[in-house]
Amino acid sequence: MSLRSNAPLAGFLVLTLLIPLSACASAGGDPEPTTPPTSTEAAAREATASGASDGVYSAAQAEQGEQVYRSMCGECHFTREFRGTDFFFNYEGTSVGGFLELIAETMPEDDPGSLAMDQYLAVTAYILQLNEYPAGAGPLTAEVASGMTFERVGTPRLDGAHP
Repeated sequence: MSLRSNAPLAGFLVLTLLIPLSACASAGGDPEPTTPPTSTEAAAREATASGASDGVYSAAQAEQGEQVYRSMCGECHFTREFRGTDFFFNYEGTSVGGFLELIAETMPEDDPGSLAMDQYLAVTAYILQLNEYPAGAGPLTAEVASGMTFERVGTPRLDGAHP
């Protein structure tokens, strides 16, 4: 056998080996450097991973929220607006942090933004309690709320776990 008669076979083998290697080379060089997450981002990621059903507010905070709700919100709003089917029809899948910002900027209607942030957080904790989210050891914070969405308790999470 001469080299010329094997040339097509050799060319085929070279191409067969080079094409996959060139695809690997063009897939990207060095990965882009990443910056470490801030403590706020880490807290939000942890809240999202664990879900609100793992206890992200304290019972004392929800109790304070109920008192604030009754004195500041109850004149215009019924609790049924913020519990169960009616609530989830409007808010399921929305950001708890976004909800917190909304009520802090727009409520009470006659004096928006007049409450302390701790009071808005307490009302949000009360709403979580109304929807059967269990209380945890510490109070709800704005950082944790920003990484959460309202989901029905007992529904599967994206990671396949059940709250």
